[in-house]
Amino acid sequence: MLELRRESEQLRSLIENTSDIITIVNEDGAIRYESPSIERMLGYDPKDLIGRNVLHLVHPEDVAATERVLKLALDNPGTTQSVELRFRHRDGSWHVLEIIGKRPTSPPDMNGVVVNSRDVTERKRIEAEARQHQEELSYLARLSTMGEMAAGLAHELNQPLAAITNYAKGCARRIAGGTGQPAEIVPALDKIAAQAMRAGDIIRRLRSLLRKGEARRESVDVNELVREVAHFLNAEVRERAVRLQLNLAPELPQVCVDAIQVEQVLVNLVRNALEALASVEGRARTLLLQTTATDDALEVAVSDNGAGLSAEIAEKMFDPLFSTKSGSLGMGLSISRSIVEAHGGRLWATANPGGGTTFRFTLPLREESPERLKSHRV
Repeated sequence: MLELRRESEQLRSLIENTSDIITIVNEDGAIRYESPSIERMLGYDPKDLIGRNVLHLVHPEDVAATERVLKLALDNPGTTQSVELRFRHRDGSWHVLEIIGKRPTSPPDMNGVVVNSRDVTERKRIEAEARQHQEELSYLARLSTMGEMAAGLAHELNQPLAAITNYAKGCARRIAGGTGQPAEIVPALDKIAAQAMRAGDIIRRLRSLLRKGEARRESVDVNELVREVAHFLNAEVRERAVRLQLNLAPELPQVCVDAIQVEQVLVNLVRNALEALASVEGRARTLLLQTTATDDALEVAVSDNGAGLSAEIAEKMFDPLFSTKSGSLGMGLSISRSIVEAHGGRLWATANPGGGTTFRFTLPLREESPERLKSHRV
């Protein structure tokens, strides 16, 4: 009996001195026990919380998630359930708690859930600042890329605008000369409309890539992103006399990503490949974009048959501010790797057996919904 009492006192001492909050919640949500650490962390006297419903202290938007976790814990004794939620501090402010709930299997008559809570508010603030910094760097890199592509984009826009001008002048001449027949003018007007839509599409893609704002993840078709980027860089590909090939896996599963950021990675890798191909003489310049799928990830590959990478460049190419191009910020590959890693993937480069380089990056397949990925809260 003395040994049992000693063990009980040690257990109580351990609970009361832990840095986490230990709470026991009844089946109806009423708080049965609250550890002293809640006073230090959230300002409450533990005695004042006994009997109160825990849901009254949870942010209204997180109540449903809290109820779901408690129910799962009650219905599945011995298994742990976790969630992040906002809990009201005694001073009225909201703190983000990471909680783990479990209904113990011993004693068998335990009709409540033991909840272990940890305040992660500061960690969330640091993560949010890091994401904002990442987004600012990403936006800066996109601006730099657009600056480098300005001449090609201007040429791409000039083509449909010049065609519109020519068709419009032709219609005007026929009408002014009295020779314009509807059968001749209507097809020309259709061509004007088609060229205007082409110019508008170029501007839309440019504005989309230059979008600045909070990262937004949604279910997207990566094959479609690859096609968009190939179309967007078509003028630069033609100007450099490169043959672009697409080898896209059919029925590729969708992934939850920020489409603009993934497009940015693709643009950076394709433009790097085009730069590598600039020095190729006496043979065809080829660029291949491929997509494949495994059980748990998608892989995108950008391959060229250029001169390849020297050992020195291969070692430094993902370092911030490293560039072999004059006037470049040297942020493209560094930002690309950060974007891919923020999505839970990996970006790397390998030498091709026949010459040239292949950059590959993966995007993991996730079960979560787009809404879950948009937020770090429940």
